[in-house]
Amino acid sequence: MTSASQTTSQPASLMNLPDGLSPDSIDTLPVLSQILARLQTPSSTSGASTAGSPPAASPSQITSGTGLLSIKDIPTATDGIKHKLQKARVLVKELPDMERSVKEQEEEMMELEERIRKQREILGQLREVGLEIKREREMRERNRGGDAMET
Repeated sequence: MTSASQTTSQPASLMNLPDGLSPDSIDTLPVLSQILARLQTPSSTSGASTAGSPPAASPSQITSGTGLLSIKDIPTATDGIKHKLQKARVLVKELPDMERSVKEQEEEMMELEERIRKQREILGQLREVGLEIKREREMRERNRGGDAMET
């Protein structure tokens, strides 16, 4: 287990993500959805005239996110997503405790849950002591009030 000084400083470091890492940097579904929406469906007949079909996207349209895509254009169109995920993977490895195993993290969680349980138990006992002190104080005040009326 870690020392008390380390556990008090860890939550602050857990909140600081490395520069460039944000939920948006690993959320690829919107971009992938846009790419798939641009995908041309192949024509049902291979001998059909191509005069009525739209022209294939130019390289600048593929990377800029405009124009229709063919199946062969998908790797080029998804390069941005691939690079984004590679960068995110590197940044995630910089996060604290990434080298720890799941078992180590589960053990720490069990220890922390036990600490919380003990703290709640102590707080419950303190509450009972506080309520008892309050009752005793109220009884003394009532008794004093009754004594003052008798005189």
